[in-house]
Amino acid sequence: MLSVLISLFVLQTTSQLQTVTESLQLIEQGVTVVDVRTIEEFSAGALPNAINIPVTDLSFPFAIGNLDKEKPILIYCKAGGRSARAALAMKALGFSTIYELDGGYRAWQAEQN
Repeated sequence: MLSVLISLFVLQTTSQLQTVTESLQLIEQGVTVVDVRTIEEFSAGALPNAINIPVTDLSFPFAIGNLDKEKPILIYCKAGGRSARAALAMKALGFSTIYELDGGYRAWQAEQN
């Protein structure tokens, strides 16, 4: 029974993976873009209009919690691991629509070159 409940929780907390093309369309529509990488990674390059809220910072739940939970948010990291963690935390905090850039910033850079 417990494993079924855990499985249901995990299914409910996943974000919607978006390709680079789909992510670009979301950005053009004005979706909030959140880079969950470190400040150093963010400083080296980021998606247009992105704000930096590192998921590894202890203040992440408080900082991300200041965003509008009813508006769609596109999150990304370097390759997808940290953004998946961020999506779980955000869903637990009550965010309704979370998009995640599939492949992270690496995928974005590969498409832009």
